[in-house]
Amino acid sequence: HDNNITVQNHSHGTDIENFYGDDAVSYDKSTFQQPVLLHVFSSGNSGASVSNTGKYKDIEGFANLTGSFKMSKNSIAVAAIDSFGNSMEYISKGPAYDGRLKPELSACTNGGSSGAAALVSGSALLVQQYYKERFQQLPDASMVKAILINAADDAGPKGIDFHTGYGSLNLFKALTTVQQGNLFSGNVPGNGTKTFSITVPANLKELKITLAWTDPPAAANASTALINDLDMTLTHTGGQQWFPWVLSNFPHKDSLGLLAARKKDHLNNTEQITIDNPPSGNY
Repeated sequence: HDNNITVQNHSHGTDIENFYGDDAVSYDKSTFQQPVLLHVFSSGNSGASVSNTGKYKDIEGFANLTGSFKMSKNSIAVAAIDSFGNSMEYISKGPAYDGRLKPELSACTNGGSSGAAALVSGSALLVQQYYKERFQQLPDASMVKAILINAADDAGPKGIDFHTGYGSLNLFKALTTVQQGNLFSGNVPGNGTKTFSITVPANLKELKITLAWTDPPAAANASTALINDLDMTLTHTGGQQWFPWVLSNFPHKDSLGLLAARKKDHLNNTEQITIDNPPSGNY
């Protein structure tokens, strides 16, 4: 913090570790105490291996992130994809040990997940720099995370998934988000609500809204990592309401491969709502 470091890239890993260890606690605590500090991890290159512990023991093709520190909530885990937006078999997949969506992002690179994480780290720095130029202050890590996630292009299976997360890195769209000021920040009191208003023009192809917040660290080896459970809903003035996209985290290969469904999310500290061809008006 004294050296004004605002992004740390962690392109390294251990064996598959499916628990919220002391290192995950430390990284979450680090961002909680220094809100602008964003940690970016590679998802790992152990996609062909299976976890031998935890909720997702012996399930092929899922839950093989390399290191308990990658189970932290306030960080971003990054997978690598090919130029067609497909995940490679050797790249580690989510979910996290408790069913949270991991990785959050993916990036196209020949350098495995290490190279993909480095691309996201560099992009995060550029988002921070541009945000500071626009608003005269550094954004919180959760804001940078929300901007990068919201700007991502869908990759892998349709919608969010445990292979590519919220999609493929798109730095141009992320910087455009900052340029246009399509951002909100605020605090929600305990058991309270916070309302933001947006106006959607006619003929918009897609409306996408992402919520991210910095969560306090959970105790080491907690069964689920989330402490503060915020729930986002989107309501049109006409009365229609939408919930975020949520993946099945049931420990079976078929369940983990299902497409996301709209419902309340009580597990993640990022949530996203999308609507194709949204009705115009106020939300």
